[in-house]
Amino acid sequence: MKITRLTNVLRCSIPRRIAALACAASVVGCTQAPAQTPPQARQEAVSPSPATAAAPPPAAPDVEGPRIRIALKEIRIDDAAVPWAPAPIRDRLHKIDPLFDALRELRKPGLDPFAKGECVFEIEPDVPFMAAASAIMTGAFAGCPVAWVSTGSGWLKLRTPVPQPPGKPPAPESRVASRRQTALHIGPTAFDLTVFAVVPPASGAGREEVQEVAKRSVARGTSAARELGSVLAGACEQAPRPCPAGLWLTADTDALFGEAARALGAIVHVQNANPSAGGEAAEVLVSFRPRGSGPIDQLPPAIRLAGTQVSGRLAPEEIQRVVRSHFGAFRACYEEGLKRNPNLEGRVSVRFVIGNDGRVMQAGAPPETSPNPAGQASAPPMPDEKVVACVVGAFEKLVFPAPEAGIVSVVYPIQFSPGS
Repeated sequence: MKITRLTNVLRCSIPRRIAALACAASVVGCTQAPAQTPPQARQEAVSPSPATAAAPPPAAPDVEGPRIRIALKEIRIDDAAVPWAPAPIRDRLHKIDPLFDALRELRKPGLDPFAKGECVFEIEPDVPFMAAASAIMTGAFAGCPVAWVSTGSGWLKLRTPVPQPPGKPPAPESRVASRRQTALHIGPTAFDLTVFAVVPPASGAGREEVQEVAKRSVARGTSAARELGSVLAGACEQAPRPCPAGLWLTADTDALFGEAARALGAIVHVQNANPSAGGEAAEVLVSFRPRGSGPIDQLPPAIRLAGTQVSGRLAPEEIQRVVRSHFGAFRACYEEGLKRNPNLEGRVSVRFVIGNDGRVMQAGAPPETSPNPAGQASAPPMPDEKVVACVVGAFEKLVFPAPEAGIVSVVYPIQFSPGS
């Protein structure tokens, strides 16, 4: 036995290639002495960090639609490159014309790669968040409302709601009571997550309402997805599946998509822990706009013109163009009122004066002595004074083309009504 052990030791001291042959021929095994490993490296080998222990990214899903790769220098649709400039797209959503045109070009008679409305998006981490969101939105309007997005933890199936033809019934998911929807904002140092339950209106009629279930601010870092996932898992414990069913995803202007992918990984963790029926990936409705007063899948509040009166030398269509471009500000005023009264509706008539430089000199909401200043059928006057004051304040900030001569007096009625 002593001789055998001595032989093994000698064999292990032979150069590596010879030792391998000798050990293979030996009846008794030979263990080669390992190279010296620093204590820190040995510790990491026993307890790897999340970064070193991360599994390789999962394979792309088997989707019939195009594969869209978003990078700083170009967008690749399958094997074709499309140039673009993502740097300016930081403050708001933009339609990316080169991407839209390229996707529409793929739709030929008899050969439609968007038959199921699905695309695979592989987005580089250094792409600005708003540029990545704009690419996903552009794909939706080009015929690809379902985006498979890589999060590093897995693939997330996002559906972007697009306007439906009038009279088309809502999706079945929108009729599920008490579903969960989330609002996730990527700030400079933290992720702000709020989970809401969507419930029927208390009165039994009107718009659905959202009630806060959980709220957490999580510092950005390697453990953020795990912490966000823990909050979501708790909020989804007693909720119908899929959970979460909707997501408002927003970010500061300097945020990159890599941070969004880290946060989206939390939803992947929750879905993996609670798979949907049939084992298929659950869709998550996504909106890249700030949270409104109701659920994502609720139709937005309607804004309509009730008849404009113009006195002065400025074309009515020019006035209408400027006012329409600021409908978002008016809608925000109305949505604040809907939070106080989900059934709120009415008309706000604003009388304002445009000065020689095109700026609004004064604005106000005069008392209405008739059902409609233009003599047309419309909603009654807006009963919420805060909404009226907010809309008037938004008109005061408008800038129009300079009139040809003198000032211009305008009465502009706007009707507000809830979405169905």
